[in-house]
Amino acid sequence: MVASVPLAKAGPEIGKRGPLILKEIVSQPWAVAWKSSTLKKVRLVTEKPDLDLPLNLPPVWSAVISGPDGKTGHLIWDSTGEGKLVEFSLDDKLVIRSNSAKAITGVPNLQEFPIKDKEGKLVASGCVPTAAANVVSFWAKKKYPQWLGDDGKTPKDLALRLRKQLKMKLYPDVDGFSPNRMALAGAYPGDLLKVLQGEAEAYKVPVEMGLGRFAFPLLKREIDASRPALLSCLVRVAHKPELSWPHEVAAVGYCEIDGVKLIGVKDNFFPTENEEAIRWIREDAFRSILILRPHKEIAGSDDGQ
Repeated sequence: MVASVPLAKAGPEIGKRGPLILKEIVSQPWAVAWKSSTLKKVRLVTEKPDLDLPLNLPPVWSAVISGPDGKTGHLIWDSTGEGKLVEFSLDDKLVIRSNSAKAITGVPNLQEFPIKDKEGKLVASGCVPTAAANVVSFWAKKKYPQWLGDDGKTPKDLALRLRKQLKMKLYPDVDGFSPNRMALAGAYPGDLLKVLQGEAEAYKVPVEMGLGRFAFPLLKREIDASRPALLSCLVRVAHKPELSWPHEVAAVGYCEIDGVKLIGVKDNFFPTENEEAIRWIREDAFRSILILRPHKEIAGSDDGQ
């Protein structure tokens, strides 16, 4: 459980920091196409007071980014202190590469999907197997086609196969996370590690894995070597920021904006128009990192590709 903490009073002046943060975002060399963007629907958001499993996250300022050619994004920043950037997204296909930023391309963006339980009721595929399927699909396409097996032709197939091997726990959606109120499904990163290790052995995939506490330098090293990682985090739902939960995502990038370090992820509960769109989340939201490395790269001959 996450301990409750007292909330500081939100400062209205901090709400005006949004345009300044947006200006810094679109000044990045990889975001120049969004230079004329503006903010709309600026509001102060508080975590749903009767949330079934509260994380007690503090209030934040939230806004919609109105971008070029009808494209959109979102921006969230602190409501207290210095009003620092919390997270953002630009729903676009962008090449992220600069002195302070990099992102891997080609990682699928499979979203959680409904399946039927034994009683015929709809339940979610779950963030853990869905995020893992996106990373496994990346490696299957890049280096290890044997990882697909006979029943893993699509990321959805892989998510279902991984899900069957995990100890999934169901949570009734009493708060409106999903439009159809399908039950949410959770699993532990430690169990995922065991399942992925078993998969690597079964399909003869020469990949070693490890699970540990999240650290930005470690994540940066993986991204610089073009290796996506699996991260657990405590976050708001990007398109419903009054809701929050423990979540598993696929890490694909890093950057530094507004004096904070952010991790770029493919979020399996954040539908976007462009599959290459990235959700950027401040580093303090992350708890664990599960890395996957080809044997030869562990041995020190990382090709960086």
